Amino acid sequence: MGKYAYGQQPSDIPPQKLGLGWLRAVRHLKSMSATGSFWHVHEAMQILCCIKGEFVYEFREKPPVVLTAGHFIAIPTGIEHRHIRAIDPAGHRIELLADASLAGEAEYSLMRPELVAEKLDMIGARECNATACSRHLQSLFTELDALAMRGGGLGESDLALARTVATLVLQRCAGDGEMLSERASEVRLVDEVLAWLEKHFMEDVDVDRIVSYMGYSRSRTFELFKERTGLTPANWIMRRRIKAACDMLDGDKTAVSSVALACGFASARHFNYVFRRQTGFTPTEWRERGARGK
Repeated sequence: MGKYAYGQQPSDIPPQKLGLGWLRAVRHLKSMSATGSFWHVHEAMQILCCIKGEFVYEFREKPPVVLTAGHFIAIPTGIEHRHIRAIDPAGHRIELLADASLAGEAEYSLMRPELVAEKLDMIGARECNATACSRHLQSLFTELDALAMRGGGLGESDLALARTVATLVLQRCAGDGEMLSERASEVRLVDEVLAWLEKHFMEDVDVDRIVSYMGYSRSRTFELFKERTGLTPANWIMRRRIKAACDMLDGDKTAVSSVALACGFASARHFNYVFRRQTGFTPTEWRERGARGK
């Protein structure tokens, strides 16, 4: 097997056999153990659906995003990203690389090139945010993943099935205009909450205040927040505090107890417990590990 740069492996189903033009790669990504993750970009839009596990993506100029089972994320061309803390965890995903500029080169055209471009624009508008799959979309991703797992050995009937399923995935990921309009309003509200939390996550945040601002029931607010981030508000705040703590521990010699208070923890003991649970290290071990790497 040839050596490839991280994130640049070839398609499991040869794109020339798929013949859709816009679909440059389909990859079955399943691992039983964690590996290293490195900053990289793709020359096509990356659409990832999590089938099992939890994956946290970080970006150079955007907040990290959690991708959990039953959710997909679209990462547009050229956006540099990797897994958080440079660790690609064990789990199961399916990846598509899509490029509207190649839609006119399709040997098996199941959708007009201009419609492909429209759908990818709609998907790209959700850039770098986790979106919940409907049960139908999840089953489509799972079926396409099963075909990708079999790779280049697919016969003509299975290739025809893969073309159909991939095209349906494209349509379902985009959704229809009415759904997107309603979704856009919900997404805007959650993004406003996230922007506020980004400034106040170190404070004692009242979750009921978030619910009141959203204007939905508590359960619906949590559902929308989790669809957008993969986390409940409380878990998002906790993860954001830990990230801030990691940055402080890496950046200066502030006492661990002071880091705990600065990041919104009531006590150093609770901070140590949460930090170790999230990172696998105590705060002191994290600092020493970083110092050795410099």
